[in-house]
Amino acid sequence: MSDPSQYYQTLWQSASTEAAYFARRYERFSLIRLFLVLAWVAGLILVFSWDWRFGLLFFALSVPVIARGVRWHRSLERASSLASIRAKLARAELQSLEHDFSAWEDGSTFLHPQHPYALDLDVFGPHSLFQFLNRTVTAPGQAYLAEQLLVPAKEEAAARTQVQSIALAAVPDWCIEFRALGDALEDTAQHQQRLLAWLDRPAVVEGRWDKTMLWLAVPLTLISIAWMLFMPIWQLGVLFLVPTFLQLRKYKERIEREHAYVSEMGKLLGQYADLLAQLESAPEVVQPKANRTPSIPAMRRLGYLISQLDVRYNPFVILLEVSGLWSLQWLSRLDAWRESHRAALPGWLETMARTDALVSWATLRFNQPEWTDAEWTREPLLEASELGHPLLHPSSRVTNDIRMRTDGHIQLVTGSNMAGKSTWLRTVGVNLVLMQAGGPVCARHLRSGALNVWTSMRTQDDLSESTSSFYAELKRLKAIIEAVADPQQQVFFLLDEILKGTNSRDRHTGARALIRQLIRDLGAGIIATHDLELAALEGEPGSKVENYAMEVQTEGDQLTFDYKLHRGVSKSFNATALMARMGIEIPPDEIKLHHD
Repeated sequence: MSDPSQYYQTLWQSASTEAAYFARRYERFSLIRLFLVLAWVAGLILVFSWDWRFGLLFFALSVPVIARGVRWHRSLERASSLASIRAKLARAELQSLEHDFSAWEDGSTFLHPQHPYALDLDVFGPHSLFQFLNRTVTAPGQAYLAEQLLVPAKEEAAARTQVQSIALAAVPDWCIEFRALGDALEDTAQHQQRLLAWLDRPAVVEGRWDKTMLWLAVPLTLISIAWMLFMPIWQLGVLFLVPTFLQLRKYKERIEREHAYVSEMGKLLGQYADLLAQLESAPEVVQPKANRTPSIPAMRRLGYLISQLDVRYNPFVILLEVSGLWSLQWLSRLDAWRESHRAALPGWLETMARTDALVSWATLRFNQPEWTDAEWTREPLLEASELGHPLLHPSSRVTNDIRMRTDGHIQLVTGSNMAGKSTWLRTVGVNLVLMQAGGPVCARHLRSGALNVWTSMRTQDDLSESTSSFYAELKRLKAIIEAVADPQQQVFFLLDEILKGTNSRDRHTGARALIRQLIRDLGAGIIATHDLELAALEGEPGSKVENYAMEVQTEGDQLTFDYKLHRGVSKSFNATALMARMGIEIPPDEIKLHHD
């Protein structure tokens, strides 16, 4: 696999050059186009003045040529725009490789504080896992990616994501092109909801007479015109327009309502069709040829039908309405489209969303070639080597190893403030989320079974419920206890400083009881704590508690952190040293007592 930094640097330079080239050609031919149009108008006038029949022939032959020239000229503008977008994406990826991924959406709207782990593991929000991973260009794709991070997939689904994203990672140009095509999209989840709800709306034009009038409107208008031009009592010709006026009056409110419902979707659906067209050239494992459907022309057709309703914004549309029931004609065609593709459209949107999310996973694989794919096992086991936190810059990332059973075993991690205990808990949790979504993990090796991750790390006061942080933590622990007791779940919990809102005696008593209950119900996980007395649980007969520590070295008033995990109980404390550095006058004998 090529070096991602070199790839994006080359892409940025080549795309910038290409964008400038097409922009220059577009501007140059803009002047030529103006000159040719003026010459065409002059020639048309000249030929018509000579012989109107040759004028008509000249007009008929020249219009298609001019239309083709206009399309070609617009293609230069589109080529320049796409190249500029590719350059922008390459530049943003170079920044991402330096761990600045602020260019991407952070998914804050998907964050629910009551989720088992999303808040504590920084799954959404600024500098989150979602923002680090997200390269989606559609609202459905963004929701699909969020769902993958929120709901652990079964092994088969995770394996499918893994295989497909590996295939896409091998074709980074394809991924960049997909993202460039969708870069200008401004869709929302509401757009998709409205589109799917539109499928269940009743037909607009109903009844045999109303449908017949769609065919009769134009002939009646021609008869009316002919009557008024050639008959002596020309006013009677207006009578032929009466049926059309009655239809417009009958459907006036429904036309306005239907147009308001589907407005702004025309351009959006055209862009969706572009993305589906790009999918046609995807690797076979991503989109098998046997599964490819006529979605592209159908989506383009739907976008075109909706766009024709926008003609209603033209002040002269009344002429089209009276002469041919313009709005009803296109609404009738929309009814026919809906009837033909009602069952297929949701599948097309899901395919697009799934591919959009796959591009994010593929980009992650391409950008992080040193990461690895986790190994699934049926054993109750979690083991990893050189496990690191994905959101930390590689230059400052410290990795650790872990090996533990997941059927009623707990690792107790002690250590002083800022030693890295909370970061270690998040490191384990985030990598399990990545694994169970089908993505690569930040490790040299990771093997685990299917686990339901639960966390309790950031419980806060809830003023709306008059809830203290301690009570909020108890509610969280209750949810974890109930999840562990559920035989349908294999829970892996990450707890940071449990029961920290009460006195030391209550905290110690409650923590011991909680640990024993979690082990009894076959829960497994890691608990970070300052409570060294809990370490005595490892020495009890038949204990399933293992002690680990993260130490801090103190030299004078300097603190040294290595963030490495060691077997045993922590022997270092830095709180008093930190307080002294902040100006709190602590007697030397007290400092010595704490260190002893």
